[in-house]
Amino acid sequence: MNPFYPKDTPTHVKKEFDHLQSKLAPFFKKSMIYGAVAAPMLFFSLFNLYFLTTSAPLTRETAIVIGLFALAGAFSMALIKESFHQNKEIQKTSIKYMEERIKKSTILEESAQRSYLNKIAANPTQTYHIFYEFLEHEQRMKQFMRER
Repeated sequence: MNPFYPKDTPTHVKKEFDHLQSKLAPFFKKSMIYGAVAAPMLFFSLFNLYFLTTSAPLTRETAIVIGLFALAGAFSMALIKESFHQNKEIQKTSIKYMEERIKKSTILEESAQRSYLNKIAANPTQTYHIFYEFLEHEQRMKQFMRER
């Protein structure tokens, strides 16, 4: 199931969200890969660092191994940070796409467009819901114009 919309979503909304998803796919892919690699590597390195520092005597060999595990842990933390950065890019790109799509609408009046743009700016956590409302409003206006 696609996380962007439920099964009973209208086709015009699915089409828009599919287009948005195609723009976000590279960011999702990177974020998922970085997170999938970083989490187990961080756990493995921290687990081994704990046992090496608490139970093994400090020798030259264990110091080298501790350094390698610390390096692996630092690398995995950098990957996690990059994954967070990719998630921020996903949000920025999706907001930018939604704002451009709202501005391109020839169906809705300027005041309605400004209203949706202001809602997106005021509520960044609700952008997908607001965009859904916009698409539904636009579709209702199209149907109203056809009926006249």
